[in-house]
Amino acid sequence: MLTKMLPDQVSKHWDIIKFAIEESLPPVAGENPNKMNNILMSILTDKTQCWASYKVGEEGRQFEGILLTRVLYDDASGTRSLLLYCAYGYTKVSRESWFNGMQTVMKFAKSRNCTQLVTYTELEYLVNMAKDFGADSTYYFITFDIDKMMENVKNLNNLE
Repeated sequence: MLTKMLPDQVSKHWDIIKFAIEESLPPVAGENPNKMNNILMSILTDKTQCWASYKVGEEGRQFEGILLTRVLYDDASGTRSLLLYCAYGYTKVSRESWFNGMQTVMKFAKSRNCTQLVTYTELEYLVNMAKDFGADSTYYFITFDIDKMMENVKNLNNLE
């Protein structure tokens, strides 16, 4: 079951959540020394949403995974998209759990007037699962480290 966490729940479980975020941050997060504090503040103010996937068993509730989402607004097109910012599984997450979680996230996206769900991943099986859900994975997400890129350009110019 996937549930949007309330600020007091995020604060209470921050150590577990922080670990999951650190393990799954996308390359866009960069190396800002305050990034985890910034992420926490963004969650506590609901600019970013923190979702917990959990199983209920004999031992009570057990975290299965953490997901962060954020609504993006594109001024040029006037559209809103829900970004799956990062996701982390503490255990192997079943396909059924993914499917149920995606339904929850899609309902949330619809409630925020989003027209699409967007994400990035390096995991091939997630790309394939997304395709099974009808996603378009035609485009690539490419990142450049500006300092490295400038050095490469400088080196290439020296070859001329």
